[in-house]
Amino acid sequence: MSTEALKYKVNSQGAHRFTMYLFIVTTSMTFAGFTSAFIVQKGKGGAWTSFPIPFVFLISTLLIIASSIFLHFAHKANQVGNLRKTTFGLLITVILGCLFCVSQIIGWTQLNDAGVYLSFNPNPAGPYFLVITFMHAIHVIAAIVFLIIAFFHASYLLKKSDSSTILNEIESNQSGMLRVRTDLLSLFWHYMGILWIYLYIFLTFNLK
Repeated sequence: MSTEALKYKVNSQGAHRFTMYLFIVTTSMTFAGFTSAFIVQKGKGGAWTSFPIPFVFLISTLLIIASSIFLHFAHKANQVGNLRKTTFGLLITVILGCLFCVSQIIGWTQLNDAGVYLSFNPNPAGPYFLVITFMHAIHVIAAIVFLIIAFFHASYLLKKSDSSTILNEIESNQSGMLRVRTDLLSLFWHYMGILWIYLYIFLTFNLK
């Protein structure tokens, strides 16, 4: 790889990472607004009624933690040019991410069956919980889309390569693109995992 190409790659990575940090800050501010509104509304009292959070949301927490572990595994494998392990790690991450979303839907359904609705009447606690968790799920779904793209990209590169050429291809533009993608995906996915853990703890303690 030429010096000019290397400089361009480094600058491109820096720009992408800065954009991702900016997006993370914006997302954090959004959810800070949601949780602040939650506390203010709860402080008003009135018809506010706490309710037990279904157990399936704890399962969601375990799923997203496990998915972060596998994505970290995929990223580390990608850094050393092991496309087979990268592809496997991305696949498991996608599966766990989808299971996370399914568990969220099951949880919302259970809440609906228990009388917790999106309407502020009769209980304003319901819509706050549902909106906060739904917005987080939307971000997770967006990340899953990019994870799927990265998985198919890794699969494509793996089919083109054999065990004797994989390490050589790590310097190619295609492998470089994949490395940037897993780097940024790891950053955002780990953030979504940490954000969910915070939201789960916050909602659990404030709905007692």
